[in-house]
Amino acid sequence: MKVRRKQLAVAMIVSLVLMLASAVAVHAMPAQQTGAVRMSLLMAAIIGIMYYLALSPWFANLGFTVLYRPLIAGTLVGIVMGRPAEGIAIGANINVLYLGWISAGGSLPGDPGLAGYLGTALVLGGGLDIQAALALAAPLGLLGGLTWSLRMSLCSIIPHWADRFAEEGNIKAVARSNYIYSQPFLFILYAVPVALAAYLGSAAVGAALNWIAQNAIWVMNGLFTASGMLAALGIALNLKFLLRGTVWPYFFIGFVVTTMIGGKVNLLMMAIIAACVAYLHVLWVHGMPAAAPAAAEAQAQARKAPGLLTRQDVFKAWLRWLFFSHSTYNWERMQGLGFAHSMTPIIEKLYKTKEDISAALKRHLIFFNTQPDIGGVIHGIVIAMEEEKAAGADISDDAINGVKTGLMGPMAGVGDTIQQGIVIPIALAIGIGIALGGQPQATRGNIIGPLFYLVAVAAFIWIVGWWLWWQGYVQGRAAVTSILQSGALQMVITGAGVLGNFVMGVLAVQFVKLSTPVAFFIGGSTFRIQGMLDSFMPNLLPLILVLLVWWLVAKKNVSPTLIMAVIIILGVLGAIPIWPGIDEAGNAIKVGLLGG
Repeated sequence: MKVRRKQLAVAMIVSLVLMLASAVAVHAMPAQQTGAVRMSLLMAAIIGIMYYLALSPWFANLGFTVLYRPLIAGTLVGIVMGRPAEGIAIGANINVLYLGWISAGGSLPGDPGLAGYLGTALVLGGGLDIQAALALAAPLGLLGGLTWSLRMSLCSIIPHWADRFAEEGNIKAVARSNYIYSQPFLFILYAVPVALAAYLGSAAVGAALNWIAQNAIWVMNGLFTASGMLAALGIALNLKFLLRGTVWPYFFIGFVVTTMIGGKVNLLMMAIIAACVAYLHVLWVHGMPAAAPAAAEAQAQARKAPGLLTRQDVFKAWLRWLFFSHSTYNWERMQGLGFAHSMTPIIEKLYKTKEDISAALKRHLIFFNTQPDIGGVIHGIVIAMEEEKAAGADISDDAINGVKTGLMGPMAGVGDTIQQGIVIPIALAIGIGIALGGQPQATRGNIIGPLFYLVAVAAFIWIVGWWLWWQGYVQGRAAVTSILQSGALQMVITGAGVLGNFVMGVLAVQFVKLSTPVAFFIGGSTFRIQGMLDSFMPNLLPLILVLLVWWLVAKKNVSPTLIMAVIIILGVLGAIPIWPGIDEAGNAIKVGLLGG
């Protein structure tokens, strides 16, 4: 069945509009009563399925980039459980812990999806508060790494099946290997455990945390303190990409400005200010952008294609990559099977003999791994080379694979920096700020926050992804050189660096919570440590924590997972009441060393 490019584009837009409309409709529902929500088996099953869908290929690359984020996960779980506003607030608060979460090279430093879906379900089902949600989120995120390793290991079997189909020249079977064979296994791996945990665990978790709150309140206080400290890890992971070059001072500008006005700021307004500052910085450093070449000149510079492929053929290949690049992601080949799948409509159009088809399939089933959206320019180049090869040009298999191997690393570096290091965290930060109304730990959220994030990321992935894919095909092997030499990419990176640093500075004040309630009594006078620190510089401890964690991840390459575990332990140990302090009535009491 032939698929028309315009029809598919319209279908994608319509599906997005329907998602937005349904979310707005839910927001218009009357507010629900507070308290625990009885978790039904149907609710639990839907939540498990949604977690699977967040890691599935069925949403045009919006699963992993959008549905997997706790801001969206909390919203969806809240809708399912009849508490959309509370779900948005819970998801937004959990997402602060994973603001700088980056998965590069197949690594998974914690699982924000599991923390978002199961964490929100357990909180709503147990009638818990935001503090309990933050206390639950970090341990749940650590558990997700186990299923990720199992997925990456077992999915390594499937490319070997595809090798046999490629030997036979069976294009359709190779495609099925990528988008069908892995999904039943992934459904069982993701949906079933989360559904059972949500159904069986809501009341149990609520009872356990209530018991802890009554009998060992310092443990809950420690987990809550750790959650405030974990926000520093999310920000530091972003600063690993941002705090460099000539744009690092903007982090401190954002931090100081937000501190001076008391921390209560509208993040969207601050982001607009930061964007204006970024524009001025780019003009100052790079000057006015050079005029774009005339259309005729640009066309003259384009590769002279043999004419064997149409724009629709290239678009069909992009759609397969957009949906299924990671559907059989695995340690052995990474995106190799996804790359071969994306090339199936090209191979089917260009080659007719079994031998040519088999050779083409086999050369694209090898190891491949890059950032899927920015890195799509590589696919466009390879499609152009395949077309020239089919037209009789002397292009060997080694030449094609040499281009793939040579470009996948650099484009992964550029792509991860732009998408995971800048676009997603900034869009998330703004979405979280809107959702919480500038009030961290708010109990009710605004639906506009998740919608903003959804639209912003969808626009980036679909528009930028297709444009780069097409440029790779039109310009051929000169595409990457042309894009890099234009200077536009560097200007975008510089401007995004200014914007990102400024916003991270704002977030460090808003979301990183660390203080000490310790006090000393000398000669009848009371000295509060936190008061002395604040008189010197407000929010000094959060700033030190962010910079310390940044130094560990950026300069010492310490595992984010290890840092997360250490912070949780320190938070709990730091809450043990063994230090002198003062209660609200001014009486001497024992307190923990750390506070949120």
